[in-house]
Amino acid sequence: MKKALVVLLAAIGVNRHLSAEQRQDIATAAYHATPGAVAGGAARYGGLPLSDWLVVASIFFIVLQAGYLVWKWRRDYRRDLARRAMGKIADETVRGEL
Repeated sequence: MKKALVVLLAAIGVNRHLSAEQRQDIATAAYHATPGAVAGGAARYGGLPLSDWLVVASIFFIVLQAGYLVWKWRRDYRRDLARRAMGKIADETVRGEL
């Protein structure tokens, strides 16, 4: 990545005039901008405008949350049944019915 940055800066003519800290800042900014640029390019390539991709992502996120909530409720229900069964066994053991 360092070579690519040096080539880019040399192409625009500012390579020799930047300090190491400035070059590092440019590399960090490019690193942080890459995911957004890739997502924008993929959205453009997909044929939908970004606003439509936002709607699709929002719907997917809501479905994901609903699935997690159903899984959590089912898990809690099963744990509650297991606790009740363990309590019933413990009560019978104390009374000597087992």
